[in-house]
Amino acid sequence: MVTKDQRPETRDDRGFTLVEVLVCTLVLTIGMIAIAGLLVVTAQMQIGARESARSMRLAQTKIDDLARRDFEVDPQLAGPGNLAANAANHFEAAAGLPGVTLRWTVANGPTEDTRLITVRVVNLRAQQYRNTDVTTILREW
Repeated sequence: MVTKDQRPETRDDRGFTLVEVLVCTLVLTIGMIAIAGLLVVTAQMQIGARESARSMRLAQTKIDDLARRDFEVDPQLAGPGNLAANAANHFEAAAGLPGVTLRWTVANGPTEDTRLITVRVVNLRAQQYRNTDVTTILREW
C-alpha cells in the first residue's frame, strides 16, 4: 500500500495558463481584423455590382423607349448625338438618381430601315465602371 508520503508529486494541469489565453486572444484578434478588412472590400464590390446592374437596366429601358418612337419625326432619333457630352435631345438625367446621366447616339444602320443606337449611362455614383454602353440595331416597323 502506498502512503501519502510515497506518492509522486503531480501538478494539477486541468486549465489554461495566462500565457496560453493571451496567445489565443492575439491569434483570434488578428483573424478578426483580417475578416473585417475583407468585409470592407466585399461591401465595395457589392455596391459596384449594384450600380453596374442599375446602369444596364437604365440603358435597356432607354433603348426600349427609343424603339417605340418614330424614326422620321422624333427629335430624339434625329441627328447623331454625342456620348462624351450632353447634346440637345440626346441626353437626360435619370429621375431620382442624382449623378446619373443617359446619353445616346443615333446612326444609320446596315439597312435603310434600321438605326444603330448606342446608349451610355454615366453613373457618378459608381466607384468602378462609371460609363456603361449598350449598342443595338433598331428596325422601323
